[in-house]
Amino acid sequence: MGERSGEKNGLLDWLRSLRLPAAARGMAAAALAPRILPAVLGPQRDLGDDPLGPYLGAGGDARVRDMSPGLAPHEGEVIEWDRAEEASRTWRWLQGLGARFEDVWTASDDGARLAGHALACCPGSPRWLVFVHGYHDNWRAGLAYARRLAQAGFNLLLVDLRAHGASGGDWVGCGWLDRRDLVAWARWVVAREGEGTSVTLMGISMGAASCLMATAEKDLPPQVRACVADSGYTDFWLAAENVVETGSLGTPPVPAHPLLDVARRRLMRAPGGFDIRLARPVDALAHARVPVLLLQGEGDRVVPPHMARELAAAGTGHELHAFPGAGHCCSVFADPGRYWDAVLGFLGRRA
Repeated sequence: MGERSGEKNGLLDWLRSLRLPAAARGMAAAALAPRILPAVLGPQRDLGDDPLGPYLGAGGDARVRDMSPGLAPHEGEVIEWDRAEEASRTWRWLQGLGARFEDVWTASDDGARLAGHALACCPGSPRWLVFVHGYHDNWRAGLAYARRLAQAGFNLLLVDLRAHGASGGDWVGCGWLDRRDLVAWARWVVAREGEGTSVTLMGISMGAASCLMATAEKDLPPQVRACVADSGYTDFWLAAENVVETGSLGTPPVPAHPLLDVARRRLMRAPGGFDIRLARPVDALAHARVPVLLLQGEGDRVVPPHMARELAAAGTGHELHAFPGAGHCCSVFADPGRYWDAVLGFLGRRA
């Protein structure tokens, strides 16, 4: 723990060096990128093991408050009450289940071994929902949504994004590599459950971006009927600029350039690397093959709310629901009644 903490503090010191005058920032970025790139976009393995996950588990209160920094004290108390109530209900639901999560695996186009956790909780239903967590989380983030989805008649497949949790992969996919992983997971569901199954893709944050990009893939199985995306970005590059410059994920705010430019070039040259500027869900939505529901907190400082409006305007027929006061991935706690009315109403019509 001490070694990991020291490494993190060292990276923070390097980030602070980017506050240098512009003429010196290029040298600082060139020195920093080799250290920070593996830490930020390399495999994310130490993600906690709370049985209720990052939102409903012991650290959920802090997570929700960190992601909703603009809330008034009484608003924060309401969100925490809703989060704690869902944690209690989900725990009781899990204890009473006749079925248990099954560890399952598939492989992506590039050979990456992908981990998932299947819950056949509605054996008489042909409906399956593939849930995808966000950056630096794991499949248990989906437990914040699992109870309500199961009660609506969905069997569940909660997956680990590539380079997260138990999934393989050299680099975090930023939505670009993950779009192909979701095609693989959709095929896995159809192969297991048969041609008559109905599949929904649902994700939060980077998981939402991954789902959005998957909707435009030409070989997406026809059994995929709908997509639900909560707090998804339009463009990973623009989202990264915002996070670096505002410090909205807890790092010191620093100029995004030339740090991002240097990191991008190094990732493109690395084994298994790719160009992060290809991760543009807004382009995919213009060619989406399924209906899309977008959910966005208006208090989100990680993915600015204007991105949701831009996503909704890409293509035709996409639905957008915004939630006042809600931070990043916190709409489900800010107004759970309206959130689930939107999600289950959409899925009732589309999936």
